[in-house]
Amino acid sequence: MNKKTALTIALGVLLAALIISLVVAMFLISNKRKEVDSLSNDLKNRDAKLSQLEKQVESLNAEKSSLAGMKLSLEGRINSLESDIGSAKEKEASLNKKIAAFAEEKKKLENELTQTTQLMKDKLRLSEQKNMKELARKSKQYLAQKEEFTSRLDDLTQKIKNLSEEKDALEKNAVSAAEVTARLLKEKEKLDHYKLGLSDENNRDFEAAAREYEDILKIDPQDANIYLRLASIYLYNIRDPERADYYAKAYAALSKKELPDGKQVSESSLASAVDEKIALTRKLNEAEQKLSRKYKEKHIPGGDFSEYFGTYKEKALKRHYNLALVYENAGRYKEAAEEYEKTLELAPDDADIHYNLAIVYDDHLQDNEKAIIHYRRYLELAPDAKDASMVAAWMYEARDDLEWQRRTR
Repeated sequence: MNKKTALTIALGVLLAALIISLVVAMFLISNKRKEVDSLSNDLKNRDAKLSQLEKQVESLNAEKSSLAGMKLSLEGRINSLESDIGSAKEKEASLNKKIAAFAEEKKKLENELTQTTQLMKDKLRLSEQKNMKELARKSKQYLAQKEEFTSRLDDLTQKIKNLSEEKDALEKNAVSAAEVTARLLKEKEKLDHYKLGLSDENNRDFEAAAREYEDILKIDPQDANIYLRLASIYLYNIRDPERADYYAKAYAALSKKELPDGKQVSESSLASAVDEKIALTRKLNEAEQKLSRKYKEKHIPGGDFSEYFGTYKEKALKRHYNLALVYENAGRYKEAAEEYEKTLELAPDDADIHYNLAIVYDDHLQDNEKAIIHYRRYLELAPDAKDASMVAAWMYEARDDLEWQRRTR
């Protein structure tokens, strides 16, 4: 082998080695380039992530700054709330005090309400008992008036008898029998209507009573007492002031007493008529007493007075009792009590008078001490009366009221 060939081979080997080295280098370079590209891509991704992270950091910083502001705001609100809580606690304490005060006031008001309710119940009970007493007293009054009316009817019957005797005398003196009979029939017819009227009044049928009395006026339009009675019934019982006015004016005309023109009768004007009737009753009493004295001087000179005084006592008792009823019906209870006391001077053991006096003192004059005296006397005189237990209860109530008044003075 010559040197040229060896050199060529050497060069060829060297060239092949170079090529191989070049191929290997290119392969390595290609791999490195891939690695560089990969690293470049990774770097780009990391840059993108870093940029994103920086944005997130900026966002977080902004959020942090916002949160710091919110924190400061929340701290301010917390301080304000703590202040409000403190104020609310103070208000709660104040409200608790007020609630306690209200509870105490409520309890006090409930106690007052209970007491007031009890007082109202007691007043209602006393009012009911008073009404019962008044009803019972009125019943007794009606019975007494019935007895009085019976007595009046007996007197009227006697008058009829006397008129009958007068009729006989007039007939004997050639007086017209027809006139006497007509007068007698007229008196009898008036008496019949008067009986029916009194019966209707006792039965509280005032409309029927008024009709009976009006029938009397058809027979005798000059009977002033009937006009007064009708005026009283229409004013106090039927409550018809126009009719009461009509009869009161008619009564005033017959009694020679004028009423104001154009004005209706009132309780005051009718009361004045009652006053007039009381005054007239007193004058009649005085006249009767004078006549009685003259009768005594003329017919009983130095003789037996027992029969005379018995008759006078009965008349005086009746006068004072009737006058007491007039005063009581007119609401003049003090004068009524005085007249009842006068009747007791004449009849100290009359149970009904003690009963009426006890009611007047108890319900109208508020004199419990005197009421108890007359309640007790009534029970002593009429222990078996139907209303004895009820009257005893009234007496005990009056006694309790008297004790309470003495304790509260």
